[in-house]
Formats: sequence, C-alpha cells, structure tokens
Amino acid sequence: MKICIVLSTRPEIIKLASLIAILKKNKINFFLINTNQHYINIMSKVFFNFFKIPKPKYNINASGSKYGGFFSKTINGIEKLLYKEKPDYLIVQGDTNTALAGCLAASIYNRKYLIDHKKINIVHIEAGLRSFDERMPEEVNRKLIDQLSNILFVPTKIDLENLKKERLISNKKIFIVGNTISDIIRKYTPLIKKDKILKRFNLFKKKYFLITLHRPETVDNPKKLNKLILYFEKIGKKFETKFLFPVHPRTKNIIKKLNIKKLKFIKFTKPLEFIDFLTVIKSCRIIFTDSGGIQEESSLLGVPCVTIRTSTERQLSIKKKSNILTGYDYKRIFKATTYFNKKQIKPSKVFGDGYVSNKIFKLLKKIDKNL
Repeated sequence: MKICIVLSTRPEIIKLASLIAILKKNKINFFLINTNQHYINIMSKVFFNFFKIPKPKYNINASGSKYGGFFSKTINGIEKLLYKEKPDYLIVQGDTNTALAGCLAASIYNRKYLIDHKKINIVHIEAGLRSFDERMPEEVNRKLIDQLSNILFVPTKIDLENLKKERLISNKKIFIVGNTISDIIRKYTPLIKKDKILKRFNLFKKKYFLITLHRPETVDNPKKLNKLILYFEKIGKKFETKFLFPVHPRTKNIIKKLNIKKLKFIKFTKPLEFIDFLTVIKSCRIIFTDSGGIQEESSLLGVPCVTIRTSTERQLSIKKKSNILTGYDYKRIFKATTYFNKKQIKPSKVFGDGYVSNKIFKLLKKIDKNL
C-alpha cells in the first residue's frame, strides 16, 4: 500500500497529523505533497514542526497564484508527481482548493493512464459536509471532491444523509468515522498551559469572550469588519466582559486600514501557537467565530459557539445547540450571547471519540486487502 497525501492549509495539517503519525508508526509507504496554498508559508512550517510531520517530499509553489493560476499549477504539478510515484491511494482532507486540486489531478491520471497503470483510489476525509449555500467557494469544492472520490470517510450520520440525497452512495465505499480533530483534542487537551497564556493577557477562566475571524466574506469588506468590531465592543460593555481577538494575518491587513479608536473591551493579539490557542478556547466563556473547524472544536471542548455566518456546514452543532448561527446582525449576536452567557454546555463526542484516525487506518488496510 502506497499513499500520497496532498495538503497545505493549517486545518489540513492539524486534522491529518494523527493519521500521518499512525502511518509512520506502522511503516506504511507514504509521501506528502504541499501545494503551499497559504501565502504565509511560515504558518504551515510551524504546524509541520509542532506535530512532527515529515517534511513534504514535494512542494508545488502555487502560493500567491490567482484562482485559475493556482489550479493550473497544482493540478499539472500533482499529476506529474502521481505519474512518477504511482501511489495506490491519494488522500485529501476537507474542502480546500488544495484538496480539490489533488482529486482532479488523480482523476485526470486515472483517465489518461488506466490502461497501462493501476487506478489511484481517491480518499476524502471529512466527506459529506454541506452548508447548502453555493455562495461559499468551499461548498462547490465539497461537492466536486465527493463526486471524484471513491472512498469517503464522513464525520456524522447527517453528512451521510447529505450524500444519499445527492445520490452519491452508489459505487463508493462510505464509512461514518467521526472527525479527526477529535483525535487532536483528545491528545493535546491535557497539555494546555492555562496559567501561562491566561496570565499573559490578564484573563481568568470563563471570564472572557474569544473572537476569531478570517473568512473573505467577513473580513475583506472593511465596513462590515468595522461594524462587527464595534458590535463586539458594545457587547463587551453590556456584559462587562473583555474579548481576546487573535488576529489572522488576512484580518490584520484589513484592520490596519480601519481608523479604529482605542477599544476598552477588545484585546488584539497576533496568532497564537496551537497549545495556547487550544487553551484560550477551552478557557473562554463563549467563542465568536466564522471558522468551520472551530464549530467542531468548541463542541468537543464544551464551549458555546456563536457563528458569525449566514450558513454552516456543521449542521450537527446547530442541532445539538452548542452553536448558534447569527449572520452579521447585532440583535442576533446579542441574543445568542445572552443565551450562552447564562447556559454553559458539556464537552460532546458527537464529532468523534478521539480515535478516528485509527478507524480510518484499519478501514484502509481492510479495503487494500480486498482490492
């Protein structure tokens, strides 16, 4: 069994780390291709080092390329590498442009070289998620990746039902396994350094709110971002609670252009290291975010989540009432804050039991044996 893993972004690196560790431990023949999708490459390097992930065998320098240019470079580059390496499996995670490029490259390879070479099985980890909002680029990516993949690992029953509704279950191997982020939460939560990071910001457990914003539709519009920051300042004042706001590089560039006066209830800081970030999530009273992954992480950690978006692909978090979708409306954000400020939630295993990568590895071995 020879495996190619295509990755690049922070969520991909984090969520694939536990599976990569298992492949290493079991001496499986695998290699990594990094597309360098994120232009701030140093962020990726930090996570590769922290999780002790082997240096990618191949790097495709696609950072900074516009949408069409990125896909042109990565698909062409990955296809050539697949022809050179001839893996049995290509694994992608989530809904990124990198994941889609990997699937497209493997699909093209299978069409071009199937007569002379063995087919590459395309494996999608975190399959079946749907926001039902095609204004999100990731929604289109998810649908295409699921179409192109023939082995799908879905996090929950809801995600399986999404695939059934789209009639994507014929001729595919589909397994409900949970989300690999639960493996990371299980492993690293005991290591959180509560006192150190909280003391640095003069914060106390469950006595502050946390903000993360990075999505283009949230932060690329200066007026919208400015309004949100003022909303949070107003909420901080009403609840007499400070916000910690680790600022994503994308968001930082926009905030710099805003004429924001000194804020009393919001503390801006640079992006935090993984354990520090896990600590501030676990220790906050409520997290306000536009991230998809944090909706899962907060549920696993037992932290209420207010999602500053108009749609979400993490439908189960809404159903289980650990997450409230507010859009960008102040009244709805305030109402959600009022609700969660009085009601805390318990850590949940709805997104995984912490041993998801083990399940995936065992299933891949079983599939490989029967091919």
